[in-house]
Amino acid sequence: MNGSKKQFVEQLLAADRPSPELRRHYEKEVHAMLEKSIGPRQRRLCLVAAVLLGLLGVYWSLTGLGILATAVGREDTPVYPLPVFLILAFCILATGLALLPVAGMLLRAYRKGVFNQRNDRGWAAGAGVTYAGLLGSLFLLLCRYLPEMLRDSVQVVALVLLLYAAVAWVRHRIAQAEMRTAEKLLEIELRLAEIGENTKAGPPTDTSSPQHQPSA
Repeated sequence: MNGSKKQFVEQLLAADRPSPELRRHYEKEVHAMLEKSIGPRQRRLCLVAAVLLGLLGVYWSLTGLGILATAVGREDTPVYPLPVFLILAFCILATGLALLPVAGMLLRAYRKGVFNQRNDRGWAAGAGVTYAGLLGSLFLLLCRYLPEMLRDSVQVVALVLLLYAAVAWVRHRIAQAEMRTAEKLLEIELRLAEIGENTKAGPPTDTSSPQHQPSA
Protein backbone atom coordinates (compact mmCIF):
# COMPACT_ATOMS: atom_id res chain seq x y z
CA MET A 1 0.00 0.00 0.00
CA ASN A 2 2.96 2.35 0.58
CA GLY A 3 3.87 2.08 -3.09
CA SER A 4 0.27 2.82 -4.07
CA LYS A 5 0.14 5.93 -1.84
CA LYS A 6 3.48 7.14 -3.17
CA GLN A 7 2.27 6.74 -6.72
CA PHE A 8 -0.93 8.62 -5.85
CA VAL A 9 1.08 11.52 -4.35
CA GLU A 10 3.28 11.63 -7.43
CA GLN A 11 0.13 11.78 -9.54
CA LEU A 12 -1.06 14.81 -7.55
CA LEU A 13 2.27 16.57 -7.82
CA ALA A 14 2.67 15.83 -11.51
CA ALA A 15 -0.82 16.97 -12.49
CA ASP A 16 -1.19 18.19 -16.04
CA ARG A 17 -1.66 21.79 -17.02
CA PRO A 18 -5.13 23.23 -16.35
CA SER A 19 -7.76 22.51 -18.93
CA PRO A 20 -8.75 25.38 -21.24
CA GLU A 21 -12.14 25.60 -19.57
CA LEU A 22 -10.63 26.00 -16.10
CA ARG A 23 -8.11 28.50 -17.40
CA ARG A 24 -10.85 30.57 -19.01
CA HIS A 25 -12.85 30.48 -15.77
CA TYR A 26 -9.81 31.66 -13.80
CA GLU A 27 -9.04 34.49 -16.24
CA LYS A 28 -12.69 35.56 -16.17
CA GLU A 29 -12.69 35.72 -12.37
CA VAL A 30 -9.45 37.72 -12.29
CA HIS A 31 -10.77 40.06 -14.99
CA ALA A 32 -13.99 40.63 -13.06
CA MET A 33 -12.02 41.30 -9.89
CA LEU A 34 -9.53 43.77 -11.40
CA GLU A 35 -11.53 45.58 -14.05
CA LYS A 36 -14.83 47.36 -13.55
CA SER A 37 -16.87 48.31 -16.59
CA ILE A 38 -18.35 51.82 -16.73
CA GLY A 39 -21.49 52.87 -18.55
CA PRO A 40 -21.89 55.52 -21.25
CA ARG A 41 -22.90 58.23 -18.77
CA GLN A 42 -19.89 57.51 -16.57
CA ARG A 43 -17.63 57.55 -19.61
CA ARG A 44 -18.87 61.00 -20.57
CA LEU A 45 -18.27 62.22 -17.03
CA CYS A 46 -14.76 60.79 -17.19
CA LEU A 47 -14.13 62.66 -20.44
CA VAL A 48 -15.38 65.97 -19.04
CA ALA A 49 -13.36 65.55 -15.85
CA ALA A 50 -10.26 64.54 -17.84
CA VAL A 51 -10.48 67.65 -20.03
CA LEU A 52 -11.06 69.99 -17.09
CA LEU A 53 -8.32 68.49 -14.93
CA GLY A 54 -5.94 68.37 -17.89
CA LEU A 55 -6.46 72.05 -18.69
CA LEU A 56 -6.20 72.99 -15.03
CA GLY A 57 -3.04 70.93 -14.64
CA VAL A 58 -1.41 72.57 -17.67
CA TYR A 59 -2.42 76.03 -16.42
CA TRP A 60 -1.05 75.48 -12.90
CA SER A 61 2.13 73.91 -14.25
CA LEU A 62 2.79 76.84 -16.57
CA THR A 63 1.94 79.28 -13.78
CA GLY A 64 4.41 77.60 -11.44
CA LEU A 65 7.12 77.63 -14.09
CA GLY A 66 6.38 81.30 -14.77
CA ILE A 67 6.74 82.18 -11.09
CA LEU A 68 10.01 80.26 -10.92
CA ALA A 69 11.33 82.10 -13.95
CA THR A 70 10.31 85.42 -12.40
CA ALA A 71 11.83 84.59 -9.02
CA VAL A 72 15.22 83.77 -10.54
CA GLY A 73 15.98 87.39 -11.39
CA ARG A 74 14.17 88.84 -8.42
CA GLU A 75 15.98 90.44 -5.50
CA ASP A 76 15.25 89.43 -1.93
CA THR A 77 13.10 91.85 0.13
CA PRO A 78 12.25 91.87 3.84
CA VAL A 79 8.51 91.67 3.18
CA TYR A 80 8.55 88.86 0.60
CA PRO A 81 11.78 86.85 0.85
CA LEU A 82 12.92 84.97 -2.23
CA PRO A 83 12.46 81.48 -0.62
CA VAL A 84 8.77 82.26 -0.14
CA PHE A 85 8.33 82.82 -3.86
CA LEU A 86 10.26 79.66 -4.66
CA ILE A 87 8.24 77.52 -2.24
CA LEU A 88 4.93 78.90 -3.50
CA ALA A 89 6.04 78.31 -7.08
CA PHE A 90 6.89 74.70 -6.28
CA CYS A 91 3.51 74.25 -4.58
CA ILE A 92 1.69 75.52 -7.66
CA LEU A 93 3.87 73.44 -9.98
CA ALA A 94 3.32 70.31 -7.87
CA THR A 95 -0.44 70.88 -7.98
CA GLY A 96 -0.42 71.11 -11.75
CA LEU A 97 1.79 68.05 -12.19
CA ALA A 98 -0.39 66.02 -9.81
CA LEU A 99 -3.51 66.79 -11.86
CA LEU A 100 -2.02 65.59 -15.16
CA PRO A 101 -1.75 61.85 -14.34
CA VAL A 102 -5.26 61.90 -12.89
CA ALA A 103 -6.54 63.42 -16.12
CA GLY A 104 -4.65 60.75 -18.08
CA MET A 105 -6.26 57.94 -16.06
CA LEU A 106 -9.74 59.39 -16.57
CA LEU A 107 -9.09 59.69 -20.31
CA ARG A 108 -7.92 56.09 -20.41
CA ALA A 109 -11.06 54.97 -18.59
CA TYR A 110 -13.18 56.88 -21.13
CA ARG A 111 -11.43 55.30 -24.11
CA LYS A 112 -11.44 51.71 -22.84
CA GLY A 113 -14.71 51.78 -20.91
CA VAL A 114 -13.15 49.99 -17.93
CA PHE A 115 -11.50 50.99 -14.70
CA ASN A 116 -8.51 48.85 -13.73
CA GLN A 117 -8.54 48.64 -9.96
CA ARG A 118 -4.88 47.63 -9.74
CA ASN A 119 -3.13 49.95 -12.20
CA ASP A 120 -5.42 52.97 -12.01
CA ARG A 121 -5.68 52.91 -8.25
CA GLY A 122 -1.94 52.42 -7.98
CA TRP A 123 -1.20 55.45 -10.13
CA ALA A 124 -3.83 57.57 -8.37
CA ALA A 125 -2.57 56.56 -4.93
CA GLY A 126 1.03 57.22 -5.91
CA ALA A 127 0.22 60.65 -7.31
CA GLY A 128 -1.95 61.59 -4.32
CA VAL A 129 0.54 60.43 -1.69
CA THR A 130 3.46 62.11 -3.45
CA TYR A 131 1.54 65.35 -3.84
CA ALA A 132 0.30 65.44 -0.23
CA GLY A 133 3.73 64.58 1.16
CA LEU A 134 5.51 67.14 -1.02
CA LEU A 135 2.98 69.85 -0.22
CA GLY A 136 3.25 69.15 3.51
CA SER A 137 7.04 69.33 3.35
CA LEU A 138 6.93 72.61 1.42
CA PHE A 139 4.52 74.09 3.94
CA LEU A 140 6.90 73.16 6.75
CA LEU A 141 9.70 74.96 4.94
CA LEU A 142 7.41 77.93 4.39
CA CYS A 143 6.68 78.29 8.11
CA ARG A 144 10.09 79.72 8.94
CA TYR A 145 9.43 82.70 6.66
CA LEU A 146 5.89 83.46 7.82
CA PRO A 147 4.76 85.83 10.59
CA GLU A 148 4.14 84.37 14.02
CA MET A 149 0.34 84.65 13.69
CA LEU A 150 0.31 82.44 10.56
CA ARG A 151 3.08 80.02 11.44
CA ASP A 152 1.12 77.77 13.78
CA SER A 153 -1.83 77.41 11.39
CA VAL A 154 0.43 76.52 8.45
CA GLN A 155 2.32 74.00 10.58
CA VAL A 156 -0.93 72.28 11.50
CA VAL A 157 -1.93 72.09 7.83
CA ALA A 158 1.49 70.70 6.93
CA LEU A 159 1.33 68.01 9.61
CA VAL A 160 -2.19 67.04 8.55
CA LEU A 161 -1.01 66.65 4.95
CA LEU A 162 1.95 64.50 5.97
CA LEU A 163 -0.23 62.35 8.22
CA TYR A 164 -2.79 61.95 5.44
CA ALA A 165 -0.06 60.90 3.00
CA ALA A 166 1.25 58.28 5.42
CA VAL A 167 -2.20 56.85 6.19
CA ALA A 168 -3.20 56.83 2.51
CA TRP A 169 -0.02 54.96 1.58
CA VAL A 170 -0.56 52.33 4.27
CA ARG A 171 -4.17 51.82 3.20
CA HIS A 172 -3.09 51.53 -0.42
CA ARG A 173 -0.51 48.87 0.47
CA ILE A 174 -3.11 46.94 2.47
CA ALA A 175 -5.54 47.06 -0.47
CA GLN A 176 -2.82 45.81 -2.81
CA ALA A 177 -2.01 42.95 -0.45
CA GLU A 178 -5.68 41.96 -0.24
CA MET A 179 -5.95 41.99 -4.03
CA ARG A 180 -2.86 39.82 -4.42
CA THR A 181 -4.25 37.42 -1.81
CA ALA A 182 -7.51 37.17 -3.74
CA GLU A 183 -5.58 36.35 -6.91
CA LYS A 184 -3.60 33.65 -5.12
CA LEU A 185 -6.81 32.15 -3.77
CA LEU A 186 -8.17 32.00 -7.31
CA GLU A 187 -4.99 30.25 -8.44
CA ILE A 188 -5.34 27.74 -5.62
CA GLU A 189 -8.98 27.16 -6.57
CA LEU A 190 -7.91 26.54 -10.16
CA ARG A 191 -5.21 24.10 -9.04
CA LEU A 192 -7.61 22.21 -6.78
CA ALA A 193 -10.15 21.94 -9.58
CA GLU A 194 -7.39 20.68 -11.86
CA ILE A 195 -6.27 18.07 -9.33
CA GLY A 196 -9.89 17.04 -8.78
CA GLU A 197 -10.31 16.37 -12.48
CA ASN A 198 -7.11 14.34 -12.67
CA THR A 199 -7.88 12.23 -9.60
CA LYS A 200 -11.55 11.41 -10.02
CA ALA A 201 -10.71 7.76 -10.26
CA GLY A 202 -8.93 7.85 -6.89
CA PRO A 203 -5.55 6.31 -6.10
CA PRO A 204 -4.41 3.52 -8.40
CA THR A 205 -4.82 -0.01 -7.14
CA ASP A 206 -1.61 -1.95 -6.50
CA THR A 207 -2.35 -5.40 -7.94
CA SER A 208 1.00 -6.74 -6.75
CA SER A 209 -0.10 -6.44 -3.13
CA PRO A 210 -0.74 -9.78 -1.29
CA GLN A 211 -4.30 -8.64 -0.62
CA HIS A 212 -5.04 -8.72 -4.33
CA GLN A 213 -3.38 -12.08 -5.12
CA PRO A 214 -5.88 -14.75 -6.18
CA SER A 215 -6.41 -17.46 -3.63
CA ALA A 216 -5.05 -20.92 -4.41
